[in-house]
Amino acid sequence: MEIPKIALDVPTLELGLTIVGGLLLIAMVRILFLLRTNSRLRESTSKMEQQVLNQHQEILSVRSDSNAWRGEMQRMFDAFRAEYSKRLVESEQRYQEVVQRCETAVKPAEVSAPPVSVIPPPPAPAFVPKPAELEEKVVLPVPALNIS
Repeated sequence: MEIPKIALDVPTLELGLTIVGGLLLIAMVRILFLLRTNSRLRESTSKMEQQVLNQHQEILSVRSDSNAWRGEMQRMFDAFRAEYSKRLVESEQRYQEVVQRCETAVKPAEVSAPPVSVIPPPPAPAFVPKPAELEEKVVLPVPALNIS
């Protein structure tokens, strides 16, 4: 089986040249479109990289500010804690001093003072309201506060 040979006449060569030239032209146009797309992608990539760098800088700045604020709050808390523990110790010392003074003041008084008699309860009040007077003092609700 033999492949038939193509005749090399002018119309066949023109047809072949037209097909090859058309394919070359299509390839050149495709290359131009790909170059434009590639340049756009490079620009968008550089913009994205710049945005990433800016965001990273902002994150580091926020983290630094947060750490500084946290450190300041910790120092303030430690200062308050130290101040109030100092006040608590002083208060406990004053309380112990007052208790000691009371104990020293009460012990000699117990020895020299005669026994204390029981004090009678105070007399009952002279005015006792009647039940009818109690009923007159009923408080009515305020109309603005009524919930319907």
